[in-house]
Amino acid sequence: MSGDGDSKGAVLAALVVNAIITVLKFIGFAVSGSGSMFAEAMHTLADTGNQALLFIGIKRSERPANEMFSYGYGGERFLFALLSAVGIFVLGCGVTVYHGVEALLHPNPLKIGWLDFVILGVGFCLDGFVLLKAVKAINARRGDKSLLKFLRTTDDPTIAAVLLEDSVACFGVILALTGILLSYFTRMPIFDAIGSIFIGGLLGFIAVWLGYKNRGLMLGRAIPPQMQQQALDFLNAQPSVDRVRHIQSRIIGADTYTLKAEIDWNGHWYGEQQLDWVHKHEVDLHDHEAAKKFSTEFGERITNAIAREVDRLEDELQKMIPELKFLDFEGDAPTGHTQVLTPPKP
Repeated sequence: MSGDGDSKGAVLAALVVNAIITVLKFIGFAVSGSGSMFAEAMHTLADTGNQALLFIGIKRSERPANEMFSYGYGGERFLFALLSAVGIFVLGCGVTVYHGVEALLHPNPLKIGWLDFVILGVGFCLDGFVLLKAVKAINARRGDKSLLKFLRTTDDPTIAAVLLEDSVACFGVILALTGILLSYFTRMPIFDAIGSIFIGGLLGFIAVWLGYKNRGLMLGRAIPPQMQQQALDFLNAQPSVDRVRHIQSRIIGADTYTLKAEIDWNGHWYGEQQLDWVHKHEVDLHDHEAAKKFSTEFGERITNAIAREVDRLEDELQKMIPELKFLDFEGDAPTGHTQVLTPPKP
């Protein structure tokens, strides 16, 4: 399954499951009046809305490039993931913490019963199912990276969002259950209210982290340094390249990168490739017309050779690094004003 398929499957599963859990938790809140249950219901409602946004973002990011957006719509995934983070902060964190504080200041008697525990148990099992699906999707993509490193460096915020949201969802059920149990046995609603505040605080942390990550992707973060170095080493090893003067890169979508390299082409190498042709075309340089014809043909052969070499370099780089969907090699002559990444070849 492709990376996009993994992400889309995990997000869709989370969307359907959380929609079901939301209804169950609001029923539980209506019966018991528990602040922790309300916090969990709002938490799951926020998750449902956020995962709907993530799914829309994935679908819209898959649209092909056109005249207006020549690099495609990959950035839509980052935009909708950022909107999702805002939703978590406002609905999941803001409303939940407010309700918890309100319950602390003005406690109401709770009507806790077996239904609350059943709903929390079902919610935990369903959230656990979605969490395992998200972990499976991430394991299929992270390679030899640790989970934390993958979350820090991934260019697909949707799968990271599902993992974090459902991790908090499972932990939130434990907090809610703890708060409800303490309130049930002590007859003190304060524990239930504190559980609500803790759940809101967790959601606020996740929202800020996701917002910060998507900010970097929307600004156009450079591709991973080791990948950029791999591309630079490949170009340096080519006999057609004298030196690479400058490289710029950008993540423009999930698994979609662009890289620009300013290259000082090795004119000696290109000239040597034309030796056989030159020997076959002896020309009297004192004959203006003959010299002109020879020069124009020679210039045409050189420019065609550079074009073919650019195509070859692009094909080989994209086989080596499939995420490099867009490559731009720009010829650059020595001027003394450009950052030189490699010394000239002898």
